Amino acid sequence: MSIEASYRRVTPDEFTRLQGDAKAAESFFGTSLEDLDDPEKLLARMQEQESSERHLGIGTDWHALHFLLTGDGELKPHPLPPPPLGYVVQGGAETQWPCTYGHVRSLTPDEVRAVADALGKISVEELRSRFSVASLNAAQVYPHGKRARWTDEDAESVFEIYPRVVEFFQSAARDGDMILLSSD
Repeated sequence: MSIEASYRRVTPDEFTRLQGDAKAAESFFGTSLEDLDDPEKLLARMQEQESSERHLGIGTDWHALHFLLTGDGELKPHPLPPPPLGYVVQGGAETQWPCTYGHVRSLTPDEVRAVADALGKISVEELRSRFSVASLNAAQVYPHGKRARWTDEDAESVFEIYPRVVEFFQSAARDGDMILLSSD
């Protein structure tokens, strides 16, 4: 099973409310038991998330993106690469909410602004110049799907998703939002 990463924007007030309301948090982060029993509700929720400007899924490109931004392929909890680029995929504070792999992590509005500023200075072309199949494979960066190794073609999705990540962080920074990171 592949590990997929996603981002969700929340206001600081929404974050506070979610921390104090387990039912709202369950509904916000995943499907509720009622949704699982109703395929129409489940499909509607999935479509809503995909079309929302407050949610961004980056699929299995998370590890390659982290490596290309930071040079770190190990993903050890400590020490992580320094902020702000170390925060794009693995940063922030651990929350109380579990996700499939660890816990949902949160970035404060100040951290979101710092990440947005740093990402705004790295173009797709610069990110592409950091890429080599050999370096990703040597660092054992998590490849797509069930493949054991990276290819040049595999990397294209990273370069396609990157501008969306930049825009997501910049929009959140502009609006004073927090970002929640989840690995499922």
